[in-house]
Amino acid sequence: MTKYDLIYVAPILMLAVSGLIVLIVGTITDRFPKGRLNHWFPPEFLSIELMILTVGLAVAALRMTIRHDPMAFFELMPSRNPLLLIDPFAAFMGLIAVVGTLVVVVLSLEYFGDHNTRHRGEYYTLLFFATSAILLVAASTDLLMIYLSLEFLSLSSYVLAAYWKNDEKSSEAGIKYFLFGAVSSAVMLYGMSMLYGLTNSTNLDAIASTLASGNLAGASSAVLGAVLMVLVGLGFKLALVPFHLWAPDTYEGAPTPITAWLSVASKAAGLAVVTRFLLVAIPQSAGIDWYTIILVLSAVSMTLGNMVAITQKNIKRMLAYSSIAQVGYMLVGVLAAAAAITPNSFGSAISVGYLAVSGENLGTSNYGLAGLLIYAASYLFMNLGAFAVVIAVERRTGSSDIEAFARLGKRAPFLAASLVVFFLSLAGIPPTAGFIGKFYVFAGAIQTARTDLLVLALIAVANSVISVYYYFNVTRWMYFDKTEPGQSPEDSSSKQRIYTSFPTMATVVLMLVFTIAIGCILAAPVIKLAQSVVL
Repeated sequence: MTKYDLIYVAPILMLAVSGLIVLIVGTITDRFPKGRLNHWFPPEFLSIELMILTVGLAVAALRMTIRHDPMAFFELMPSRNPLLLIDPFAAFMGLIAVVGTLVVVVLSLEYFGDHNTRHRGEYYTLLFFATSAILLVAASTDLLMIYLSLEFLSLSSYVLAAYWKNDEKSSEAGIKYFLFGAVSSAVMLYGMSMLYGLTNSTNLDAIASTLASGNLAGASSAVLGAVLMVLVGLGFKLALVPFHLWAPDTYEGAPTPITAWLSVASKAAGLAVVTRFLLVAIPQSAGIDWYTIILVLSAVSMTLGNMVAITQKNIKRMLAYSSIAQVGYMLVGVLAAAAAITPNSFGSAISVGYLAVSGENLGTSNYGLAGLLIYAASYLFMNLGAFAVVIAVERRTGSSDIEAFARLGKRAPFLAASLVVFFLSLAGIPPTAGFIGKFYVFAGAIQTARTDLLVLALIAVANSVISVYYYFNVTRWMYFDKTEPGQSPEDSSSKQRIYTSFPTMATVVLMLVFTIAIGCILAAPVIKLAQSVVL
């Protein structure tokens, strides 16, 4: 290994070191709040600086993986199967997680302004460690590494969700998140142990080779059971139906910046590991029909998520169900990629456990995985932008109920207009980033010419239309409602304007710019980048 090879793992190392630095600085500044260290290097601003450096390293790692071969780390002798393999797919999903965490760190500035609390260093340290776990998950090519990385991520997430320990909703959010997570983790670990017992390996590529050889044809039911158990844990991380029950309460009770982080960065981890596990480890030629299972989960998730979101009165709960539906859309890309891989060429399509699907097997024009990556990047900006507006309104009104957004069009015209754009993007209406993401995902499904995926694409389009209703229910409150919450019509006025801090406003502006730009002038570069990642 040369010094240049360290660029591959530099973001992971940077996050781990940064977390320790912020923890030490935070401990000192809590003890000496009026000291010079707190004056020059407060934990929150130090975290932003370190995260900016990490984003730069993540970009460098992505460029390195695209221009050169993927890099394997921690190879186990004598089989030399790596625990980690940094490929373009892992680097891209890691970049999404790092950028999402940077945005959340910035949004936390205003949130901490209203919650005068100590232990700021611990808060940012947990974010750093959880993000490093996401990067590890995205690069894991071994069941053991996947499990350990997911547990590292989950434990940090539990604490972050319950961060306001004196707040009943925050404590409830953390407890529910922990209980559901503990059960799903146990089921997933049992499924992984079954896969190891059946294939005598925890390496994804070795598992695929064993299953594709046909030696376990008589144990296909046991393999399917093991895969289902693993999908329970992964479905929990993605909040897929029926493993979604924790999401609404956790999203509502957790600190709003953490809710935003769970909806984006944590989702990136789940998408990365689901894609790698299913496309790499479980060949359809082995007779393991996970394809139909994911097809049903995708359709049910997008439908139930949108239907239940209609009835929500709290915008954080509404966005929780919206995120469930959004994951359903993203899984269409995974299914399109799976359908494009011919069973007899599965082993050569995915070499040594990394997602570098060759043109002859996937097709250079296939939109499946590329659409998934475009959608994930688009979702990052439009969803974090929506949550930035929610944080600004919640700070002023003290409520995250939809009624708190009444007459926002007059009280904060720019915030209201920005939220409308973010909702348009989430609904997939052009010319926004969400439209480009959905177009490529749905086009990937249609391109396969499979009847089941054509039906799924139609269901997804119908659900996108349904989502317009509850997104624009908030718009109705912002522009057409005559009263503000807790006021009679005669008291209502537009004089009580909503002011927000510079960091939050700057975040809204940047998210708005990227949401519109990806749908217009940046569409071609983003599409080209996504295609270079998967081809």
